[in-house]
Amino acid sequence: MLVHHRSKINFILVGLATLVGAVVRWALIAKSSIWHDEGFSIMLSLRTPIEIWAGSARDVHPPMYYELLHYWMQLFGSSVSAIRSLSVVAGVLIIPLSFLIVKKMFGARAGVLTAFFVALSPFLIRYSIEARMYGVLGVFTLLALYAVVILVHHPKNNWAYLLYALAVAAGLYTHYFMALAVVSFWVYLMIIQKPHNWRFNKTIFLSMRWWLANVFALLLFLPWIPSMIAQFRRAQGLSWLTKTNIWTFHDTIWQFFAFDSGRSLYSFIYILFPLAIIAAVIVVIYNDKTKVHYSRLLVVYSFLPLAIAILVSGFKPIFHERYFAFVVAGMCMLIAVAIVNISRNKKVILSILALGILSIQILGIRNVYSQSSHKMQVVMDQLNRGYQASDMVLAAELYVYFDGSYYNKSDQKMYLYTGINKPNGYGESGLLYDKSVYLESYDDIENGRVWLIGKTGEQDYYRSVPDNWKLLEQYSAGYSEVRLYQVQ
Repeated sequence: MLVHHRSKINFILVGLATLVGAVVRWALIAKSSIWHDEGFSIMLSLRTPIEIWAGSARDVHPPMYYELLHYWMQLFGSSVSAIRSLSVVAGVLIIPLSFLIVKKMFGARAGVLTAFFVALSPFLIRYSIEARMYGVLGVFTLLALYAVVILVHHPKNNWAYLLYALAVAAGLYTHYFMALAVVSFWVYLMIIQKPHNWRFNKTIFLSMRWWLANVFALLLFLPWIPSMIAQFRRAQGLSWLTKTNIWTFHDTIWQFFAFDSGRSLYSFIYILFPLAIIAAVIVVIYNDKTKVHYSRLLVVYSFLPLAIAILVSGFKPIFHERYFAFVVAGMCMLIAVAIVNISRNKKVILSILALGILSIQILGIRNVYSQSSHKMQVVMDQLNRGYQASDMVLAAELYVYFDGSYYNKSDQKMYLYTGINKPNGYGESGLLYDKSVYLESYDDIENGRVWLIGKTGEQDYYRSVPDNWKLLEQYSAGYSEVRLYQVQ
């Protein structure tokens, strides 16, 4: 009876955490305008499924998210809230899924605490309100993680292997860094037993079921592999990434928990918090009494993908924090388990430690709110109100083309000024290579009015405007700007 009562309380608490997470995400869903990457997502997802597949092949990411968003918009429309709600739903699903995983490994108390940490994670909130693939990837990686948790206890559970294979394949079709999560699963299964205990078809990673599950996932992904190879050969769209350094890990941990680099804090605080996370990892490993060493699974899932990408990016940049939203849930799990271990059933200690983490996260949510400052909608509203039938609408650079196009309600299609740097039709420009939207020279416009959309500040494309263009109006909001010229 007592067990049933506790289960009911846990169910209520997880439901509360899920509700809180949903409310916070929905409250922020329309705070910021659609930005460049989201505009690309929308423009690609408005195409047919076959065209989405072909369009993704010219970009840098696989097509799963865009295909899902295509059907999502057919069901719910193309408003900002409708488009972003796919990511919100994925972000909310991560909350109870994280609870189930931790409950299976370390018990309900750690699971409930995990649910609240995930619900109020500023990083997960931020990428639950963006029309990109990071939240959806998080669902697939956690499903694969859950399958691994099941199969280490029940090595002959065929459903667990099937769930793993489907989740891995779906994850690879969503983002290539799913492969790093797969590496972490393999590493875990190899280290839970000492090498002298490895046995063919007895040890999981040497079993036929495990190999068949991975081969099945690879076969499902096989149709995309030629496109993936072509993308890797081009390496298009990665030039904006920078090499990592010795402080990248610290910056990333602060981003994950406070949505800030932490550089503005006192040096010892900046250094201390990531070290405290490492200390939490050590506590979890030390106190892990489970037969299959679940702590090792959480550690490799949370830190190995991050470590690999940071190390590689010291030579060839591939790292950005947002690509690793899926590991944040793992870190929340580790911290929750560490707090439960440290408190040793003393509710006061547990409450103090939990409130400390939640306080940092709440400050992070404030940072998410304050940094959601893109105002392209405001700028385009100015254009839409003042537009005349013969006006030309011109994006001064690719970075403002997709979001500007989303908010363009005039009857005129948007052109893209390229100057001498005409896009090659791959990467982001893959959606435009077969469209007649390029303008290579301002001199090609002989008369009439031109709405020139760009970023704030004295950009080169503003300085290059010919002398016979008279500035009639200028309006900016956030870091977006529109200027109205009369070509004389």
